[in-house]
This record gives sequence, structure tokens and C-alpha cells, in this order.
Amino acid sequence: MASLLSILVVIVSSLLKGLTGFGFALLSLPFLMLWYPAKVVIPVLMICNLIASVFIILQRKSEKLVGGNFRLLIVSGGVFTVVGVLILSYITEDTLIHITGLLIMVLIALSLLNSKPMNVRLPKIVYLLVGAFVGLLTGTISVSGPPLALFIQKVGVSNRQFREIFAWFSTVTALVAIFGYWYVGLITKEVLGMVLIYSPILLAGTVVGKRLNGVLSVTVFGYLNVGISLVSGTMLLLR
Repeated sequence: MASLLSILVVIVSSLLKGLTGFGFALLSLPFLMLWYPAKVVIPVLMICNLIASVFIILQRKSEKLVGGNFRLLIVSGGVFTVVGVLILSYITEDTLIHITGLLIMVLIALSLLNSKPMNVRLPKIVYLLVGAFVGLLTGTISVSGPPLALFIQKVGVSNRQFREIFAWFSTVTALVAIFGYWYVGLITKEVLGMVLIYSPILLAGTVVGKRLNGVLSVTVFGYLNVGISLVSGTMLLLR
């Protein structure tokens, strides 16, 4: 029963990623942690995220979409992902569950904030600090979508740039995190088996979600998933 429910969660989360460009781990992580150990689920989601992000990067582009400041953000994120991996390897399962539940509630609140672009040119140090914070989150709980999305939207970029920046950040941080997980012994046969099951669902769901974008309101679907995530985050806090 848990396996069937987990596949359903992955399907819904994949549709969200296709509709909005992110949110796969935010929605699926708290539910999957109800049925599987956190230190199994987090590497699984990270590998799935890498596959989906590489899929986006390999699509043809007619222009350069990732500028210099965003490259700094990506590099900073990759470096601090290592710190997140070290935290994950040493923290206890119960503590990780409660911290994850709390962080998910905070990240959901961030995702609801006003995302209108600022008319201010930010210094490079801001990009470095944001990259460090998001990389730390990525390495620890594999969820980085809301704060990164909020920052990119505040800076003000096109939809194509948004998608590309997100894909590159996710690819770099995921590669670093996966190597770290392997080094500390978190990449197991169970993890790889779950990836083999979930990754095709993720890719298919992403494609379908992108097509649904013109039919189903992203806002309505997003708020529905925020509500579901709030419930699941609360359940993790109470465990």
C-alpha cells in the first residue's frame, strides 16, 4: 500500500513540476518520509531532481540565459551544498524529521510571498549569500524551490531565464550532493531501486504538467499543493 501511495505522490508532484518548474521535492518529501527513512528519501529525490534538470538543460536554446551574477549564485550553491550533506550525515533521524517539517512550513510561507520584481540592482554579495543559503537547504533536505524561485522572480528575469537558471542551479547542487551522499554511504541499493521507479514517472509527469499549463490554472493547482504540503509538514512536526 505504501508503494502505491508513494507512486501517487510522485505523479502529483511531477505534474506540479511541469506546471510551475519546481516543487517536486517540496510536495513529495514530507509524504515519502511518512513511509520511508528520511536518509533514503532525500538522496532519491536529489537524483530524480538531477535527471529532470539535465533534461531541461539539454533542450535547445537560441541565446545565453544564465548571466554572470547568477553564475556566482550557482557556484556558491554548489559549495554550500557540501555543508548541507555533512549536516544530513550526522543528524539523527527524529531530529531530521522535525527540522524538515519546520523548514517545509517556512518554505511554503516563502512561496506565498509577493514575487513582483524589484527595480534595484543587487550587489554580487547578495547572489553569493542567497546561493549559500539555498545550497545548504539543498544538501540537507533536497528542497530549495521556494526561496530560489522568490529571489529569481524578485530580481526580474524572463520565464525562459527562470527555467534555465533553476535547471542549472539544480544540476550543479544535485551533482555535488549526490557525490557527497555517496561518499558518506547514503547511496544504497534501496535508493537506486526507488530512483529507477520514480524517475520515469517524474519525466512523464513533467511533460504532461507542461501541457496542462494551458488548460489548468497554475495558481489553483499551486495553492492546492501548498495546502497538501502544509498538512504533511504538520504531520512531520507531530511525529
